[in-house]
Amino acid sequence: RHTERKIYLTVHGDDFTSVGAKEDIDWFEESMKELYELTTQPRMGPAPEDAKEGIVLNRVLRWTDAGLEYEADPRQAEKLIGECGLTVSNTAATPVVRASFEEVEKDEPLEQRLHTAFRASAARANYLAADRIDCQFAAKEICRWMSAPTQNSWNSLKRLCRYLVGLPRMVYSYELQSVDVVEVFT
Repeated sequence: RHTERKIYLTVHGDDFTSVGAKEDIDWFEESMKELYELTTQPRMGPAPEDAKEGIVLNRVLRWTDAGLEYEADPRQAEKLIGECGLTVSNTAATPVVRASFEEVEKDEPLEQRLHTAFRASAARANYLAADRIDCQFAAKEICRWMSAPTQNSWNSLKRLCRYLVGLPRMVYSYELQSVDVVEVFT
């Protein structure tokens, strides 16, 4: 952050996202251009000339009259569904179903030739779960089996994919608010 100019930044690798007043962001951008080669995205904001949609780390951000919207990278769910061969499958109402004791006892190791594919898809589910709260528990449980995938873990991954077929996109809405006082207790 830049305390004098009240600019706040996030940095991920070589991607910078900044928040501040227009003149301060102009200053920051010019300062960076003096030192680095930059590619900039349109600035988002409430003014008519401001962009109303932008992409940051493949996440979609939208500025609406009601507030801000945040959407996970929509391609990740599509890729996960495709990797598991479930693009035309039926949907599931929930992303996970607890296995019974009998199912756990009868569980068989997944064929060795499918281990790499399972691990890649489990990793993609884990990446997607960072932005999809509805998938976090399912992805965590699936990732627990990455070292030794089983038939049940493969079925759990397919269950998550069938859930995503029915709900491939999730948008978080952060409505504009105004408050007089904020009290914080720790």
